[in-house]
Amino acid sequence: MKAVKLIRRVADALIVVLFAALVVLVLIQVFTRTFHMSQTWIDEISKFVFVWLTYLGGSVTVSRGMNITFDLILESVKGKTFKILFTLVNICTLIFLVAMLVLGSQNAWANRVQTSTMTNVNMGLMNLAIPIGCVLMIGAQIEYYFRTLKEREEEDAK
Repeated sequence: MKAVKLIRRVADALIVVLFAALVVLVLIQVFTRTFHMSQTWIDEISKFVFVWLTYLGGSVTVSRGMNITFDLILESVKGKTFKILFTLVNICTLIFLVAMLVLGSQNAWANRVQTSTMTNVNMGLMNLAIPIGCVLMIGAQIEYYFRTLKEREEEDAK
């Protein structure tokens, strides 16, 4: 459990750093465009940071239960019906995330020989955001599933 918390803290810190970097990069780009000195490499790096931020940030969304689910239906049922429906929703989500993990890994591998136009960054490394983000989201989804079931059982026992 300590390893999961450590990974979560590292991911959270990385998300904060990426978000701050994105804000700084976009501000620099706005100022340079204002003075007609646009830097194309900033656009490229901003896109890379945004992609990494999106996939790593997805794990935060999943861990808080804020991902797209059938909340209206799930909140209206109780007991065994809730467990069955909640389990089905989580299985579907995990299937989707595993498919994204596999396809994202294949994409990163296929693009490992390409470099970006302006910055010569390896595109395989940039595309690793997908499988790394998916691994974090899978872990967060599993943790969220068990935590929610436990909370629901405690509510139903009251």
